[in-house]
Amino acid sequence: MMIERLTIALADRYRIEREIGAGGMATVYLADDLRHQRKVALKVMRPELAAVIGADRFLAEIKTTANLQHPHILALFDSGTIDGTVFYVMPYVEGESLRERLSREKQLPIDVALRIATEVANALQYAHQHGVIHRDIKPENILLHGGHALVADFGIALAAATGGSRMTETGMSLGTPTYMSPEQAMGERTLDARTDIYALGCVLYEMLVGDPPYTGSTAQAIVAKIITEKPPSIVARRDRVPTHVEDAVLTALEKLPADRFSSAAEFEAALQGDRFPLRSTVRVAAAARPTTNSRNVLVAGAVLALAGIAVAAVSLARDDAGAALPVVHLTLDVGLDTPDLGRFAVSSDGSMFAFSAAQGIAVRDPGSRDFRILPGSQTGESPSFSPDGEWIAFHAGGRLRKIAVNGGSALALIADDSVRGSSVHWGADGTIAFESSQSIYVIPAEGGTPRRLPGAHGTSPRLLPDGRGILYVDPRTRSTLMYFDLAADTAVAVLEESSEGQYVASGHIVYAHSTGGLFAVRFDPRNRAVEGAPVPLVSDFRPNGVVGAFAITSNGMLVYRAGIDAQSKVLLSRGTTVAKSTRTQFDTLPLEPSVLSYARFSPDGRSIALTIGSARGTNRHTAIYDTQLGTLTRFTLEGGGHSPVWSPDGRNLVFTAEGDDSDAEDLFVQPIDRSTQPRRILRVPDDQHASAWPANNTVVVSNASGGFGARTSGGNVYVINPQISDGAVRTYLSAQWDEFDAVVSPDGRFAAYVSNESGSREVYVRSFPDAAAGGQTKISSSGGFRPRWAQDGRAVLYLGLDDRTIHSVRVSPGPPFTVDAREPVTIMAGAVSAWDVDPRSGRIVVAQAVTEQVARIVVIVNWPELLRRNDTPQ
Repeated sequence: MMIERLTIALADRYRIEREIGAGGMATVYLADDLRHQRKVALKVMRPELAAVIGADRFLAEIKTTANLQHPHILALFDSGTIDGTVFYVMPYVEGESLRERLSREKQLPIDVALRIATEVANALQYAHQHGVIHRDIKPENILLHGGHALVADFGIALAAATGGSRMTETGMSLGTPTYMSPEQAMGERTLDARTDIYALGCVLYEMLVGDPPYTGSTAQAIVAKIITEKPPSIVARRDRVPTHVEDAVLTALEKLPADRFSSAAEFEAALQGDRFPLRSTVRVAAAARPTTNSRNVLVAGAVLALAGIAVAAVSLARDDAGAALPVVHLTLDVGLDTPDLGRFAVSSDGSMFAFSAAQGIAVRDPGSRDFRILPGSQTGESPSFSPDGEWIAFHAGGRLRKIAVNGGSALALIADDSVRGSSVHWGADGTIAFESSQSIYVIPAEGGTPRRLPGAHGTSPRLLPDGRGILYVDPRTRSTLMYFDLAADTAVAVLEESSEGQYVASGHIVYAHSTGGLFAVRFDPRNRAVEGAPVPLVSDFRPNGVVGAFAITSNGMLVYRAGIDAQSKVLLSRGTTVAKSTRTQFDTLPLEPSVLSYARFSPDGRSIALTIGSARGTNRHTAIYDTQLGTLTRFTLEGGGHSPVWSPDGRNLVFTAEGDDSDAEDLFVQPIDRSTQPRRILRVPDDQHASAWPANNTVVVSNASGGFGARTSGGNVYVINPQISDGAVRTYLSAQWDEFDAVVSPDGRFAAYVSNESGSREVYVRSFPDAAAGGQTKISSSGGFRPRWAQDGRAVLYLGLDDRTIHSVRVSPGPPFTVDAREPVTIMAGAVSAWDVDPRSGRIVVAQAVTEQVARIVVIVNWPELLRRNDTPQ
């Protein structure tokens, strides 16, 4: 048989294990690359296809892939022929194809679909620039690895197309025309990049809607629709899809190539709301403009000035029947170095934008593309415009100031340093609210003595427009959004898991969920209660700590921070962690860059458990990397499994994942070989994660809200027995401040943990398992988190607050326990998202950022229409 001949011929290079897939053009086998000791996918072309096309021609075309080196293009390792049988070799990808995921989920989350589409567009742009057209973009040819896209089979469709009419004579098909452009479906031989753009538009359409834009019982029926019909509206079938995304997809699906995007890069930019969506959204709105009984309404003059696109207003129509204005998405180009986009300010009329930059408070004036720095605002943070837009309040080193937008000296709002503040908000009634040591204060705009609000413990205050109440977030109680009644001096809980909230004229609170996304919910200030269910507004909002990073203006603009998480590579040190050198040499592991949040060594140091994927995505999971074999194997399969910790014998992992009947995340344990299903060992109303498993009967757990449902204190540390499902929970550390991420020393006598008792995250050590058996010792000197023990127990290591410096603190276990010396181990070139210490060799593994965490400021004009569209009758 053919496969037997191939197995014998390739025996010195590849060992074929088993068939893993088959299609109309090839059969795919899993094989071992003997020379490089890695798993590969070996594709063997069908003999009749090779006979029709010719082996030499086929190899000449598929070798184009060998010259395409891009993170989202599947590489070509090898190719050749054996007795006329064509084969080629590619990396074996742990994951699935986009087709497999669509078959399982039907529709994808909007942010996931857009990420996959933009990554494919980026790959196509690279290939097109190198003169390569794919010609067969479809879900089957898009592989998903760690949630990210890899485009496969470049050159295959072109090679098959050279068979011309001979393909038809054999009865073979190149697949359904579902993703073919009109010109390709009609048999045109000369195709350019725009045919790939059309196909990608079809794929994104299917990811969002659940079906391709054109379907039919036969290929002929599909071709007829492609040529004669327009695709159905995306928003009509899924109204949460942003209008600029729909317009971008429909532009990619235009029947004439001249009407599509001229490049994949332009399509990618349009999906991100950059440049083209403004033009296309206005074009679509104009096409729907009534011809009679209409009146022009200015909707975006201030916003266009804000975004630096144009000063003139855009006239859009609204008829006498009250047809809704369109929702227009814009992107604001910040354009300054080291901006702090966690807290920004927009003037009430939407004409000015301000944020904190390294040089001071930066302001963009109406009609200007450039920012200017306000003299005297150096080190200024948390800007907030006055109601008339003439002043900005801010703090510099905790000292509250205000400064005129048109220039002048910064004026102190508090005469002395008795109260310092942050999270400044200038209310519509002229009052200024701020936070100081997680207490909420108010002060008149002219300054004076601040008033502390009794019982208001929290951050991110926002005054209601009438000045009668304040919304703020209490981080001690599951990030609960609170409402403080200034007349009654009382506070009530409004919503859980919020990072900031603003009351708007429509009678809603717009709030940021602590895990991402903006929502609106009706709120009655008189009864101090929410009404009805929350309404989703945008999904790509990204919080920054406890700061919401969004603003709503009086003229219907929503401005918010969007972005993507940074991708990291994995580095492994060559030496031990306690070397006296301030620099440590690292080797890069052969893993694709991805979003990484946890890294934990197995007890024997051979394997590393990694959590891959964004916390806000649906594909976050934990995988295990074998440092000897160089293989990465997915471990958790569903529920967003993360925060892995190894059992003492290395045979099990405990991890956090979504429970099947709980809004919170539960704790599970499962054998490494997945011989049994995950077993839940802790289910409580709050989220928690394990940080250490020092003994068979002891898992150390941190809980973000404290009290495992009691919500009476900050985050605490507990001990549970992993052998008992939903067993007893013993308190190890409990205080009114946050204490978390406790790790136990190798001898089991001490635990290093993080506490914000001082107002900043610091690393401490206490005796274990009885915290009261000895005193507390501070390890860090100027802040730190994610502590680890050296393999001999005589050093505590931790990550500095700069996310770049790993510090080593030499200790003597005693008694008494003492600190001997502090020294940095290494200074990383990029931010560290995860790290760990090998308990045997002392090596360290580091997930180091290789891409920036991209932040964009998105401006939505006429956001109330977005609310109306997504709201449902109460």
